Amino acid sequence: MIQKKQIRVCQVLHGIVGGGSEQVVLNYCSRMRDIHFDLLYQYEPNPQILERFNEAGINCIQIPDKVHHPLKHLWTMFRIFRKGRYDVVHSHLDWFMNSYVCFLAMLAGIKKRIAHHHQAYTAQEPVKGPKTRLVSPPNHLVKSLLCSILRIPCKMFATHWLACGEAAAINGWGRSAVKKGKVTILPNAIDPERFKFNEAARREIRAKYGIAEDDFVMGHVGRFYPEKNHKFIVDLFSEYSRMHDKCKLLLVGNGPLQAEIQNLVKQRHIDDKVIFAGLQRDIVCFYCAMDVLLLPSKREAFPMTLVEAQYNGLPCVVSAAVPKETAITDNVFPLPIDEVKSWGKRIEFLGAAIDRKHPQIKCKRFDIRICYSQLENLYAR
Repeated sequence: MIQKKQIRVCQVLHGIVGGGSEQVVLNYCSRMRDIHFDLLYQYEPNPQILERFNEAGINCIQIPDKVHHPLKHLWTMFRIFRKGRYDVVHSHLDWFMNSYVCFLAMLAGIKKRIAHHHQAYTAQEPVKGPKTRLVSPPNHLVKSLLCSILRIPCKMFATHWLACGEAAAINGWGRSAVKKGKVTILPNAIDPERFKFNEAARREIRAKYGIAEDDFVMGHVGRFYPEKNHKFIVDLFSEYSRMHDKCKLLLVGNGPLQAEIQNLVKQRHIDDKVIFAGLQRDIVCFYCAMDVLLLPSKREAFPMTLVEAQYNGLPCVVSAAVPKETAITDNVFPLPIDEVKSWGKRIEFLGAAIDRKHPQIKCKRFDIRICYSQLENLYAR
Protein backbone atom coordinates (compact mmCIF):
# COMPACT_ATOMS: atom_id res chain seq x y z
CA MET A 1 0.00 0.00 0.00
CA ILE A 2 1.44 3.39 -1.05
CA GLN A 3 1.54 5.87 1.82
CA LYS A 4 0.27 9.36 1.03
CA LYS A 5 3.01 12.01 1.13
CA GLN A 6 2.62 14.49 3.99
CA ILE A 7 2.24 18.09 2.86
CA ARG A 8 5.03 20.33 4.11
CA VAL A 9 4.29 24.05 4.65
CA CYS A 10 6.67 26.83 5.68
CA GLN A 11 5.08 29.87 7.32
CA VAL A 12 7.09 33.12 7.36
CA LEU A 13 6.50 35.80 10.03
CA HIS A 14 8.42 38.81 11.34
CA GLY A 15 8.36 37.58 14.92
CA ILE A 16 6.52 35.72 17.65
CA VAL A 17 5.56 38.52 20.01
CA GLY A 18 1.76 38.29 20.24
CA GLY A 19 0.67 40.09 17.07
CA GLY A 20 -2.48 39.39 15.07
CA SER A 21 -0.73 37.65 12.17
CA GLU A 22 0.84 35.15 14.55
CA GLN A 23 -2.52 34.39 16.11
CA VAL A 24 -4.02 33.75 12.67
CA VAL A 25 -1.25 31.27 11.87
CA LEU A 26 -1.68 29.55 15.22
CA ASN A 27 -5.50 29.36 14.97
CA TYR A 28 -5.46 27.83 11.49
CA CYS A 29 -2.39 25.59 11.63
CA SER A 30 -3.19 24.03 15.00
CA ARG A 31 -6.28 22.45 13.38
CA MET A 32 -4.39 20.81 10.50
CA ARG A 33 -2.84 17.78 12.16
CA ASP A 34 -2.01 15.99 8.89
CA ILE A 35 0.24 18.80 7.60
CA HIS A 36 3.82 19.43 8.71
CA PHE A 37 4.45 23.08 9.58
CA ASP A 38 7.73 24.93 9.96
CA LEU A 39 7.70 28.62 10.89
CA LEU A 40 10.50 31.09 10.17
CA TYR A 41 10.76 34.21 12.33
CA GLN A 42 13.40 36.89 12.83
CA TYR A 43 13.17 38.73 16.13
CA GLU A 44 13.50 37.73 19.78
CA PRO A 45 10.32 35.77 20.62
CA ASN A 46 8.00 36.09 23.56
CA PRO A 47 8.51 32.79 25.47
CA GLN A 48 4.79 32.42 26.31
CA ILE A 49 3.69 32.83 22.69
CA LEU A 50 6.50 30.59 21.41
CA GLU A 51 5.36 27.88 23.82
CA ARG A 52 1.87 27.96 22.31
CA PHE A 53 3.31 27.31 18.83
CA ASN A 54 5.40 24.44 20.15
CA GLU A 55 2.37 22.94 21.87
CA ALA A 56 0.51 23.06 18.54
CA GLY A 57 3.29 21.02 16.91
CA ILE A 58 4.62 23.91 14.80
CA ASN A 59 8.40 23.79 14.40
CA CYS A 60 9.69 27.37 14.93
CA ILE A 61 13.05 28.37 13.43
CA GLN A 62 14.70 31.72 14.18
CA ILE A 63 16.76 33.21 11.35
CA PRO A 64 18.99 36.34 11.25
CA ASP A 65 16.93 39.52 11.05
CA LYS A 66 16.87 41.50 7.81
CA VAL A 67 17.77 44.85 9.43
CA HIS A 68 21.11 43.94 11.02
CA HIS A 69 22.07 40.97 8.81
CA PRO A 70 20.33 41.42 5.43
CA LEU A 71 22.53 39.10 3.35
CA LYS A 72 22.67 36.42 6.02
CA HIS A 73 18.89 36.74 6.40
CA LEU A 74 18.30 36.13 2.68
CA TRP A 75 20.81 33.31 2.38
CA THR A 76 19.51 31.48 5.48
CA MET A 77 15.92 31.72 4.29
CA PHE A 78 16.84 30.47 0.80
CA ARG A 79 18.87 27.58 2.22
CA ILE A 80 16.00 26.49 4.46
CA PHE A 81 13.59 26.65 1.52
CA ARG A 82 15.96 24.47 -0.53
CA LYS A 83 16.52 21.87 2.18
CA GLY A 84 13.00 21.84 3.59
CA ARG A 85 11.34 20.07 0.63
CA TYR A 86 8.30 22.28 1.12
CA ASP A 87 5.17 22.05 -0.97
CA VAL A 88 4.03 25.51 0.13
CA VAL A 89 5.58 28.72 1.40
CA HIS A 90 3.07 31.05 3.07
CA SER A 91 4.40 34.56 3.81
CA HIS A 92 2.75 36.99 6.24
CA LEU A 93 5.17 39.95 6.07
CA ASP A 94 3.73 43.45 5.86
CA TRP A 95 4.36 46.42 3.55
CA PHE A 96 4.75 44.19 0.48
CA MET A 97 7.81 42.37 1.80
CA ASN A 98 6.08 39.11 0.87
CA SER A 99 7.58 39.67 -2.58
CA TYR A 100 11.17 38.81 -1.64
CA VAL A 101 10.04 35.75 0.33
CA CYS A 102 8.08 34.46 -2.67
CA PHE A 103 11.03 35.25 -4.95
CA LEU A 104 13.41 33.17 -2.82
CA ALA A 105 10.83 30.37 -2.66
CA MET A 106 10.56 30.46 -6.46
CA LEU A 107 14.35 30.22 -6.81
CA ALA A 108 14.28 27.26 -4.40
CA GLY A 109 11.82 25.48 -6.68
CA ILE A 110 8.73 25.71 -4.46
CA LYS A 111 5.66 25.56 -6.69
CA LYS A 112 3.02 27.06 -4.37
CA ARG A 113 3.88 30.50 -2.97
CA ILE A 114 1.24 32.35 -0.95
CA ALA A 115 1.49 36.07 -0.17
CA HIS A 116 -0.89 37.05 2.64
CA HIS A 117 -1.70 40.74 3.20
CA HIS A 118 -2.77 41.65 6.76
CA GLN A 119 -2.65 45.45 6.69
CA ALA A 120 -4.61 48.34 5.22
CA TYR A 121 -2.37 51.38 4.88
CA THR A 122 -5.05 54.02 5.10
CA ALA A 123 -5.89 56.15 8.10
CA GLN A 124 -8.82 57.98 9.55
CA GLU A 125 -8.00 61.66 9.88
CA PRO A 126 -10.36 63.72 12.06
CA VAL A 127 -12.36 66.34 10.24
CA LYS A 128 -14.11 68.91 12.42
CA GLY A 129 -17.71 69.63 11.64
CA PRO A 130 -21.16 68.05 11.79
CA LYS A 131 -19.88 64.91 10.10
CA THR A 132 -16.56 63.13 10.36
CA ARG A 133 -15.45 61.25 7.30
CA LEU A 134 -12.55 59.11 6.20
CA VAL A 135 -10.04 61.24 4.36
CA SER A 136 -6.62 60.60 2.91
CA PRO A 137 -3.57 61.50 4.99
CA PRO A 138 -1.21 64.13 3.53
CA ASN A 139 1.15 61.50 2.13
CA HIS A 140 -1.66 59.47 0.59
CA LEU A 141 -0.47 60.00 -2.99
CA VAL A 142 3.04 58.83 -2.10
CA LYS A 143 1.68 55.73 -0.37
CA SER A 144 -0.69 54.99 -3.26
CA LEU A 145 2.17 55.22 -5.74
CA LEU A 146 4.38 52.98 -3.60
CA CYS A 147 1.55 50.46 -3.23
CA SER A 148 1.05 50.34 -7.00
CA ILE A 149 4.75 49.79 -7.63
CA LEU A 150 5.33 47.25 -4.85
CA ARG A 151 2.33 45.17 -5.89
CA ILE A 152 4.09 44.26 -9.14
CA PRO A 153 6.81 41.93 -7.72
CA CYS A 154 4.29 40.48 -5.25
CA LYS A 155 1.97 39.53 -8.10
CA MET A 156 4.89 38.20 -10.18
CA PHE A 157 6.39 35.87 -7.57
CA ALA A 158 3.31 34.76 -5.57
CA THR A 159 1.10 32.07 -7.05
CA HIS A 160 -1.78 32.74 -4.64
CA TRP A 161 -2.95 36.12 -3.32
CA LEU A 162 -4.57 36.26 0.13
CA ALA A 163 -5.89 39.00 2.42
CA CYS A 164 -7.57 39.07 5.81
CA GLY A 165 -10.43 41.33 4.70
CA GLU A 166 -11.69 43.54 1.91
CA ALA A 167 -9.73 46.64 2.98
CA ALA A 168 -6.46 44.70 3.14
CA ALA A 169 -7.27 42.99 -0.18
CA ILE A 170 -7.79 46.28 -2.00
CA ASN A 171 -4.72 47.86 -0.41
CA GLY A 172 -2.51 44.85 -1.03
CA TRP A 173 -3.64 43.69 -4.44
CA GLY A 174 -5.63 46.54 -5.97
CA ARG A 175 -9.34 47.10 -6.47
CA SER A 176 -9.29 45.57 -9.94
CA ALA A 177 -7.77 42.28 -8.71
CA VAL A 178 -10.39 42.05 -5.97
CA LYS A 179 -13.27 42.69 -8.41
CA LYS A 180 -11.95 40.02 -10.77
CA GLY A 181 -11.90 37.46 -7.94
CA LYS A 182 -8.13 36.98 -8.02
CA VAL A 183 -7.78 37.55 -4.27
CA THR A 184 -8.85 35.01 -1.66
CA ILE A 185 -10.28 36.54 1.52
CA LEU A 186 -9.21 34.38 4.44
CA PRO A 187 -10.85 35.77 7.59
CA ASN A 188 -8.99 36.02 10.89
CA ALA A 189 -11.11 33.28 12.40
CA ILE A 190 -11.21 32.13 16.03
CA ASP A 191 -12.65 29.31 18.12
CA PRO A 192 -15.91 30.68 19.60
CA GLU A 193 -15.92 28.13 22.43
CA ARG A 194 -12.63 29.46 23.74
CA PHE A 195 -13.95 33.00 24.18
CA LYS A 196 -17.16 32.33 26.05
CA PHE A 197 -17.91 34.56 29.03
CA ASN A 198 -17.05 33.06 32.41
CA GLU A 199 -18.20 34.62 35.67
CA ALA A 200 -15.52 32.87 37.74
CA ALA A 201 -12.78 34.22 35.44
CA ARG A 202 -14.26 37.71 35.79
CA ARG A 203 -14.06 37.54 39.58
CA GLU A 204 -10.54 36.09 39.50
CA ILE A 205 -9.04 38.84 37.33
CA ARG A 206 -10.85 41.60 39.20
CA ALA A 207 -9.58 40.26 42.52
CA LYS A 208 -6.03 39.92 41.15
CA TYR A 209 -5.87 43.56 40.01
CA GLY A 210 -7.85 45.12 42.85
CA ILE A 211 -10.97 45.88 40.80
CA ALA A 212 -14.15 46.13 42.86
CA GLU A 213 -17.26 44.23 41.86
CA ASP A 214 -19.15 47.44 41.11
CA ASP A 215 -16.28 49.12 39.20
CA PHE A 216 -17.03 49.88 35.56
CA VAL A 217 -14.08 48.61 33.53
CA MET A 218 -13.10 50.01 30.16
CA GLY A 219 -10.66 47.73 28.39
CA HIS A 220 -8.35 47.56 25.42
CA VAL A 221 -6.30 44.70 24.00
CA GLY A 222 -3.52 45.57 21.59
CA ARG A 223 0.13 46.44 21.14
CA PHE A 224 1.27 49.94 22.07
CA TYR A 225 1.65 51.19 18.50
CA PRO A 226 0.57 54.59 17.08
CA GLU A 227 -2.28 53.13 15.01
CA LYS A 228 -3.93 51.67 18.12
CA ASN A 229 -4.41 55.21 19.47
CA HIS A 230 -3.77 54.63 23.19
CA LYS A 231 -3.57 58.38 23.79
CA PHE A 232 -7.22 58.72 22.78
CA ILE A 233 -8.11 55.95 25.23
CA VAL A 234 -6.33 57.78 28.07
CA ASP A 235 -8.01 61.07 27.12
CA LEU A 236 -11.41 59.37 27.09
CA PHE A 237 -10.92 57.62 30.41
CA SER A 238 -9.50 60.75 32.04
CA GLU A 239 -12.64 62.66 31.05
CA TYR A 240 -14.96 59.83 32.09
CA SER A 241 -13.30 59.29 35.48
CA ARG A 242 -13.87 62.94 36.45
CA MET A 243 -17.61 62.23 36.60
CA HIS A 244 -17.52 58.57 37.65
CA ASP A 245 -15.57 57.50 40.69
CA LYS A 246 -16.14 53.75 40.35
CA CYS A 247 -14.26 53.02 37.14
CA LYS A 248 -11.02 51.43 35.95
CA LEU A 249 -9.08 51.24 32.69
CA LEU A 250 -7.55 47.86 31.84
CA LEU A 251 -4.86 47.87 29.13
CA VAL A 252 -3.62 44.48 27.92
CA GLY A 253 -0.53 44.28 25.70
CA ASN A 254 2.94 45.74 25.36
CA GLY A 255 4.93 47.65 22.78
CA PRO A 256 7.31 50.54 22.10
CA LEU A 257 4.88 53.29 23.20
CA GLN A 258 3.99 51.75 26.56
CA ALA A 259 6.35 53.95 28.62
CA GLU A 260 5.03 57.06 26.89
CA ILE A 261 1.42 56.12 27.70
CA GLN A 262 2.35 55.32 31.31
CA ASN A 263 3.86 58.79 31.66
CA LEU A 264 0.72 60.32 30.19
CA VAL A 265 -1.39 58.45 32.74
CA LYS A 266 0.74 59.87 35.56
CA GLN A 267 0.44 63.39 34.14
CA ARG A 268 -3.35 63.04 34.17
CA HIS A 269 -3.22 61.80 37.79
CA ILE A 270 -5.21 58.68 37.01
CA ASP A 271 -2.46 56.11 37.61
CA ASP A 272 -4.43 54.69 40.56
CA LYS A 273 -7.25 53.80 38.15
CA VAL A 274 -5.28 52.50 35.15
CA ILE A 275 -3.97 48.94 35.01
CA PHE A 276 -1.18 47.94 32.62
CA ALA A 277 -1.56 44.17 32.48
CA GLY A 278 1.15 43.53 29.86
CA LEU A 279 1.13 40.78 27.26
CA GLN A 280 -1.00 37.82 28.33
CA ARG A 281 -1.00 34.21 27.20
CA ASP A 282 -4.69 33.72 27.96
CA ILE A 283 -6.72 36.78 27.00
CA VAL A 284 -10.22 35.38 27.58
CA CYS A 285 -10.36 36.05 31.31
CA PHE A 286 -9.44 39.71 30.68
CA TYR A 287 -12.38 40.11 28.30
CA CYS A 288 -14.56 38.62 31.03
CA ALA A 289 -13.31 41.24 33.51
CA MET A 290 -14.19 44.17 31.20
CA ASP A 291 -17.53 45.96 30.77
CA VAL A 292 -16.75 47.60 27.43
CA LEU A 293 -14.00 47.20 24.85
CA LEU A 294 -12.50 50.34 23.32
CA LEU A 295 -10.97 50.21 19.84
CA PRO A 296 -10.26 53.78 18.62
CA SER A 297 -7.83 52.63 15.92
CA LYS A 298 -6.53 55.06 13.33
CA ARG A 299 -6.41 52.20 10.85
CA GLU A 300 -7.41 48.54 10.97
CA ALA A 301 -7.45 45.81 8.35
CA PHE A 302 -9.05 43.16 10.53
CA PRO A 303 -9.11 43.45 14.34
CA MET A 304 -9.22 39.94 15.79
CA THR A 305 -9.72 41.53 19.20
CA LEU A 306 -13.13 42.82 18.12
CA VAL A 307 -14.31 39.39 16.98
CA GLU A 308 -13.04 37.75 20.18
CA ALA A 309 -14.76 40.37 22.37
CA GLN A 310 -18.08 39.91 20.59
CA TYR A 311 -18.02 36.16 21.20
CA ASN A 312 -17.39 37.05 24.85
CA GLY A 313 -20.57 39.16 24.84
CA LEU A 314 -18.73 42.48 25.33
CA PRO A 315 -20.18 45.74 23.97
CA CYS A 316 -17.54 47.38 21.78
CA VAL A 317 -17.10 51.08 20.97
CA VAL A 318 -14.86 51.36 17.92
CA SER A 319 -13.52 53.94 15.48
CA ALA A 320 -15.02 54.41 12.04
CA ALA A 321 -11.76 53.01 10.62
CA VAL A 322 -12.70 49.52 11.83
CA PRO A 323 -14.13 47.42 8.96
CA LYS A 324 -17.89 47.00 9.19
CA GLU A 325 -17.58 43.34 8.20
CA THR A 326 -16.13 42.55 11.64
CA ALA A 327 -19.37 43.53 13.41
CA ILE A 328 -21.13 40.19 13.90
CA THR A 329 -23.41 41.37 16.73
CA ASP A 330 -25.51 44.47 17.40
CA ASN A 331 -23.16 45.40 20.25
CA VAL A 332 -20.58 47.19 18.07
CA PHE A 333 -20.85 50.99 18.03
CA PRO A 334 -18.65 52.84 15.49
CA LEU A 335 -17.80 56.49 16.18
CA PRO A 336 -15.43 59.10 14.74
CA ILE A 337 -12.25 59.80 16.67
CA ASP A 338 -12.37 63.59 16.44
CA GLU A 339 -13.39 64.01 20.10
CA VAL A 340 -13.80 61.99 23.29
CA LYS A 341 -17.17 63.45 24.35
CA SER A 342 -19.18 61.41 21.85
CA TRP A 343 -17.45 58.27 23.08
CA GLY A 344 -18.24 59.14 26.69
CA LYS A 345 -21.91 59.66 25.85
CA ARG A 346 -22.07 56.35 23.97
CA ILE A 347 -20.57 54.52 26.95
CA GLU A 348 -23.09 56.22 29.26
CA PHE A 349 -25.94 54.73 27.23
CA LEU A 350 -24.60 51.19 27.05
CA GLY A 351 -27.36 48.95 28.30
CA ALA A 352 -26.67 46.93 31.43
CA ALA A 353 -29.01 44.21 30.17
CA ILE A 354 -26.58 42.77 27.58
CA ASP A 355 -26.50 38.99 27.88
CA ARG A 356 -22.81 38.17 28.14
CA LYS A 357 -23.35 34.42 28.23
CA HIS A 358 -25.47 34.23 25.08
CA PRO A 359 -24.28 36.80 22.53
CA GLN A 360 -26.48 37.01 19.44
CA ILE A 361 -23.98 36.17 16.70
CA LYS A 362 -25.42 37.08 13.30
CA CYS A 363 -23.07 35.00 11.14
CA LYS A 364 -20.36 32.35 11.43
CA ARG A 365 -17.89 33.77 8.93
CA PHE A 366 -15.18 34.02 11.63
CA ASP A 367 -15.66 30.56 13.15
CA ILE A 368 -12.34 28.70 12.78
CA ARG A 369 -14.14 25.35 12.95
CA ILE A 370 -15.68 26.22 9.59
CA CYS A 371 -12.99 28.44 8.02
CA TYR A 372 -9.85 26.35 8.49
CA SER A 373 -10.81 23.86 5.76
CA GLN A 374 -10.58 26.68 3.18
CA LEU A 375 -6.85 27.11 3.86
CA GLU A 376 -6.29 23.36 4.26
CA ASN A 377 -7.79 22.79 0.80
CA LEU A 378 -5.56 25.51 -0.64
CA TYR A 379 -2.48 23.78 0.75
CA ALA A 380 -3.58 20.37 -0.51
CA ARG A 381 -4.92 21.41 -3.91
